[in-house]
Amino acid sequence: MFHQIQKDLTRMTLLYRRPDLLPMFERILFIWSMRHPGSGYVQDINDLLTPFFVVFLAEYTRVDLNTSVELSLQYAPESVHLDAVEADVFWCTSHLFDTIQDNYTFAQPGIQNKVSMLASLIERVDVNLHRHLVAHNVEFLQFAFRWMNNLLIRELPLRCIIRLWDTYMAERSGFSAFHVYVCAAFLLQFSPELQRQQEFPGLMLLLQNFPTYHWTDEDINLVLAEAFWLQSRFASAPHHLDYRRQTTLD
Repeated sequence: MFHQIQKDLTRMTLLYRRPDLLPMFERILFIWSMRHPGSGYVQDINDLLTPFFVVFLAEYTRVDLNTSVELSLQYAPESVHLDAVEADVFWCTSHLFDTIQDNYTFAQPGIQNKVSMLASLIERVDVNLHRHLVAHNVEFLQFAFRWMNNLLIRELPLRCIIRLWDTYMAERSGFSAFHVYVCAAFLLQFSPELQRQQEFPGLMLLLQNFPTYHWTDEDINLVLAEAFWLQSRFASAPHHLDYRRQTTLD
């Protein structure tokens, strides 16, 4: 397990220039994994530490992220400050993982259910988009698995993820239930572009690489507004979403 954590961390672009920070990430991930044997460490969940780390580190030094998302610090924080950052990141990460632990247990039933719910949401609110995807043999699991597994961190710029997760932290079930509505609202933003794609490769290329590089808080606010509307419409009437709960991935 520890070897896998080290392998994943060495691939993190965020730490290319700051290998001295690797032990902090190693400790957080290893300790959490040891305390949660039901799931243990799952590949790529190391990425979920990044927003918390950047936010808390910014309290002690100016944090600049260049276009390749490498970490650049105006000056090195003191070790006592890094200890405080590590404690805060561990607490927030534990809170996050505890709310979505079924995403990472055997067969990942949490992700399976959320993807099914997303498909049902889209079928209810944008039937033309849903039919278009089905007609071209696009399965929601093919693109939405990553959205649920990584909480959109690979789909949005870090500045937008920080804004989004700030709302998640304020919501009672932000990382679990509300995230599905955010994914639906996010997908709906690109409905016209998707429906113009007439071949499977073009659809998958767009679904896996939405043009969000220049997105700002204003764009995220629009997605959140749509997500809150969807939640207000469907959360209190879950039977309106006729999706089947599955316990295993296809």
